[in-house]
Amino acid sequence: MKGTSTTTDLIIVVVITIGSFFVFGQYDVLEKIVQFSYEYEKYEIDELVSSAIVFSICMLVFSFKQIRAEKKYTELLNKQNIELLEAMSKIKILEGTLTTCSCCKKIKDSNGKWRQMEAYIHAHSEAQFSHGYCPDCLDEVNKDIDQFMISDI
Repeated sequence: MKGTSTTTDLIIVVVITIGSFFVFGQYDVLEKIVQFSYEYEKYEIDELVSSAIVFSICMLVFSFKQIRAEKKYTELLNKQNIELLEAMSKIKILEGTLTTCSCCKKIKDSNGKWRQMEAYIHAHSEAQFSHGYCPDCLDEVNKDIDQFMISDI
């Protein structure tokens, strides 16, 4: 985040409040406000002062809530960053051009040796292989088995 943080804002509010406390204590500002409010009761200064005090308390509570929310957000963000870095450290990328046999699908490695595709990919990544039949090949295998069974009879 750019700009000042909520903690910095809260510190500024506290410093201003403490400073105003000493200024008000030195010059009896509240007493002058009370005298002014008696002289000019139509301005309802006493209600404005009370409202300002309540507003200040509300802002202080709001600031504390913002600090807690920011801390939780930062902790969550740090946790997600750690998880992301862990996940990225596990990734292996196959790059470049792989020379592949058109018939048997073997791959030519950097030493010029032809290797089974599964062995090559397993050696260069975390991938594991299991084998099965796609629906088209399964139909073809079943036809071959049926023909074999019929020719045996």
